Amino acid sequence: MHVVPPPPVARTALSDHPWLRATSGWNHPQVNLEVGGGPMRLGATTYEKGVGVASPSAVDYYLGSRCTGASMTIGIDDAGRGGAGGTATFTILGDGRTLYDSGVIAQAETRDVAVDLTGVDVVSFQVGDAGDGGGNDRTDWADLTVSCSS
Repeated sequence: MHVVPPPPVARTALSDHPWLRATSGWNHPQVNLEVGGGPMRLGATTYEKGVGVASPSAVDYYLGSRCTGASMTIGIDDAGRGGAGGTATFTILGDGRTLYDSGVIAQAETRDVAVDLTGVDVVSFQVGDAGDGGGNDRTDWADLTVSCSS
């Protein structure tokens, strides 16, 4: 039997909230660390909160239609930069519907992202390999925060 966690309340770092499901193409999803277990760093900025994964991956959270938005910084962690491959795509799905699609993110690129989550029960944060395989695709959903009601 799978018990669904209660939805987050107020402004919450999703890394402090239990996920429904989480997969990573290499190793396993890391809470508040990059997928290899080191500090989460994008472009020499260290982030205390977030989720580190490798492509292909999916991290799903139950929101129970209580949240209005999410914000985060995305990119290839500094630990994955400099090697072959190392491009990724970031997609956010709300109840199976695409809310955000990054297109290809290169190694040195980071993006600040905000999405509307109004009415969403389950949100899925997914990373793909951008067509060049999963080598050096150590990706971060840094400062992954949702705004929700109680």
